[in-house]
Amino acid sequence: MGLYDDSYNWAFAVGKRITEQNEDLLRRLIFAVRGEETPGRFLDKLSETIAEYRTNRSINLDVSLHPSIFAQDWFADRFYYLKASILSGFLNALATTRGRE
Repeated sequence: MGLYDDSYNWAFAVGKRITEQNEDLLRRLIFAVRGEETPGRFLDKLSETIAEYRTNRSINLDVSLHPSIFAQDWFADRFYYLKASILSGFLNALATTRGRE
């Protein structure tokens, strides 16, 4: 599996875990990261939101970041492929949750 497959699978699993507690938290995460157009800002917002979900006592989710996301140099198309794979994973987790209803 490639890096983008791993990123998608990670995002889908994290998205499912988030929606098990509260679907609105996943929506908030998607809205927080989707508008970021630079790798640094995207990764900063992603890590900030995931850290809040993990450490906030009222949320207290067992989620963490995929380590390979921070091990790469993200530039040009590589960044947009990463962003697309992560957002796709989150959105598909949200869609499968809504499909159960």
